[in-house]
Amino acid sequence: MKKPNIIQTVVSVAACKFTRLILRKTGRGGTAVPGIVAMKLAGNILAAVSEGMQIVVVTGTNGKTTTCNMIEHAITSAGHKCLRDKSGANMLHGIAADLICNATWLGRSRYPYAVIECDEAALKLLVRYLEPKVIVVTNLFSDQVDRYGGVLNTLQEIRTGVEHSPASTLVLNTDESQSASLAHNVPNKVIWYGMEKTVGLQGNVDMTDAGTCPVCGSAYEYEYHIYAHLGGYHCPKCGHVRQTPDVAVTAIDAVTASGSRIHVRAEGVVHEARVALPAVYNVYNAAAAIAAGMAVGIGARAAIDSLATVKSSFGRLETFDLDGIRLQMILVKNPAGCNQAFSYVTGLDEDFTAVLALNNRTGDGLDFSWIEDADYEKLLADPHLKKLFVCGDRAAELMERLERAGASAPLAEIVKEYPVLLEKLKQENRPVYAMPNYTAMMDMRQVLVPATGNKEFWE
Repeated sequence: MKKPNIIQTVVSVAACKFTRLILRKTGRGGTAVPGIVAMKLAGNILAAVSEGMQIVVVTGTNGKTTTCNMIEHAITSAGHKCLRDKSGANMLHGIAADLICNATWLGRSRYPYAVIECDEAALKLLVRYLEPKVIVVTNLFSDQVDRYGGVLNTLQEIRTGVEHSPASTLVLNTDESQSASLAHNVPNKVIWYGMEKTVGLQGNVDMTDAGTCPVCGSAYEYEYHIYAHLGGYHCPKCGHVRQTPDVAVTAIDAVTASGSRIHVRAEGVVHEARVALPAVYNVYNAAAAIAAGMAVGIGARAAIDSLATVKSSFGRLETFDLDGIRLQMILVKNPAGCNQAFSYVTGLDEDFTAVLALNNRTGDGLDFSWIEDADYEKLLADPHLKKLFVCGDRAAELMERLERAGASAPLAEIVKEYPVLLEKLKQENRPVYAMPNYTAMMDMRQVLVPATGNKEFWE
């Protein structure tokens, strides 16, 4: 795309920076609005501020933010400056705001690399203005059905973006049949990542989002499952099969509240690695980050080494110190992510307090019927669960779902105000696992950040 002239560039950049400054001074974060203002003044401003950058775009249902965080950390650990859109505004204008505000007044990027989180529906818009070197797709699950209309619609949104970016290297989860199908009939180079059968997991099997073979439309058969519909699939009719991963997790040796120990094969070598973020789904995110590191040229070894010191992103296994009590926040927004959070928490073998928080605002999707498909029964069956607090705009409806799963007083209790919740958590005096959806997480952080000294979400 043709770049704007120098006057358009300076005016657009200045407007973007000034708008964000005002919004942040007033405590609003300054996410998408500055980008809207900038692109009104120069519609092709992104062509200027992204010139010469090696850009990694990460999209998919679950794991986008954490995978971005891991990739950025790998690049910076290798000695390169890297821009990361930390605000969480992952639509076109939010992404534009981060790129523009981090450019010089003349519209030149200060960073040779950028790692960008992109909403699934926004990818096809973003690639009109940027030329990503790498596109990472984490996975596809049912999410915000009132907005996307189902997994196949989401898949088509991403496919449209991929088809308009043929020079981008695709980093795809070979275990996840939907996102893996993006490699079909496109010229893009592909780097595959996944978990081998030797990992030995058999999590919740849920074929709702599995889809069918992209070649002939037949149902897949599976040799093994990792969790949900991820695993070793093949088509019995036409022979379409899971691809051999270039980055393969061969063993998960341990998972604790502070991280995981794994073995991973990459570039022909099996490495022992520590991932400083816990939970099995973060092992997938780590494998994606290693593959992305290979795609941008820093290599597998450097990316693997960086995983030992990676830190959590806001709300994604973010840890707070609440007067000596460890509180870990795990964003949950659909059945698959919720079930994996429950698997992680119940697998730690320690007494704990849980907090579930549910809103249904625009940022969450108005339809919250997905709670019917989440395995709250698994959480409630754990004898280590000693107390359960329920919060958020839809706390009453969530409590009804929990009661159908077997919850009752005094174990389960609705708390309407987050400052009150914090005082109750201190009295419980045990590790806390808070599992809110997106806007509930933001509400909860507004209380937790000043109480614990953690950073604001855009920092």
